[in-house]
Amino acid sequence: MKIKSIGYALPSKKVTNEDILRDVELKSSKHMSQGDLKKLKLKIEDLFKKAGTDVRYQRAEGETSLQFGIKAGKEALEKANMSPKDIDLLLYVGVGRGWIEPATCNVFLDTLKLKNATGYDILDACASWMRALQVAYLYTKSGMYKNVMVMNCEFNTYEYTTTEFKSYKEIDYLFPGITIGEAATATIFTQCPDNDFYFTFKTWGEKHNLCKIPLPNVNQYTTGELTKLEPLRFYSHGEKLFKIALPKICRHFLGDEYLKKCKYDIIFSHAASDPMTEKVIRLSKLDIKKAYNIHAKCGNTVSASVPLAMGLAIDDGTFKKGHDVLIGFGSAGFTSAWCAFQNK
Repeated sequence: MKIKSIGYALPSKKVTNEDILRDVELKSSKHMSQGDLKKLKLKIEDLFKKAGTDVRYQRAEGETSLQFGIKAGKEALEKANMSPKDIDLLLYVGVGRGWIEPATCNVFLDTLKLKNATGYDILDACASWMRALQVAYLYTKSGMYKNVMVMNCEFNTYEYTTTEFKSYKEIDYLFPGITIGEAATATIFTQCPDNDFYFTFKTWGEKHNLCKIPLPNVNQYTTGELTKLEPLRFYSHGEKLFKIALPKICRHFLGDEYLKKCKYDIIFSHAASDPMTEKVIRLSKLDIKKAYNIHAKCGNTVSASVPLAMGLAIDDGTFKKGHDVLIGFGSAGFTSAWCAFQNK
């Protein structure tokens, strides 16, 4: 399998840390004293620095999530010099979606006119794209499908995050939401018999309560949460999650003989935090100069983070044919994932 093309689309509204802080003050002042509000803003500023957050993009008035998914899909087809009828399978992997059923892929099968394709959704938080990458590889390797499009439409800011803090302690689990950026990507993979991909995943399901977007019936399925959950609100105990994730991701890499023996020209990772990424790379004894990070300029774009980074790196000439590639992911669950391949 090889990457044929990557299309991506960002909304037009550029949002800075200063914009977020103004919004926090405006919406939170009715709940908090001036002293607590000042302390909250100072804490947020400090966490932005620790996360490497600077800019993210969100929908402007009149923009819809669907239009950006369509734009990314059409761009991927155009870059691949393919028509919609050439796609055999569409895998939709975004956390962003408008309904629980049917599969979100259906609306893109329709709007992109992928008449010869079947499709379904894959959902594993930020690691969804990586899961779909493995599925696409197995399908193309087996010969079942020749051309697979993997799409996400990560537009979650207005729906699941908030800048309204009702108390200072909410910073513990609402801060990651204000680092979220929005983006859509579409990646086309095609058969290439002489190109192998290597995947390895590990999951610690007992850490499910550190990061989630709950449904109204969450209490019917949970084994215990760290705080009372409001349905359809993004909760992430970011500092606790990073503390647990960092050693697990590094040990996962260092314990894998295949990954360790390879030399890499470029490294992509889930863009939850650039400093976190840099720590993983250094502790995994990898070359920090090979990392391509986009959190500072795009925020945390959830499952779109790696394909968006790849698309940007192709366009600026950093990611080239023949490069040996490493992808690393840490994702809610908690899941650690690594992938190695050559960009043929």
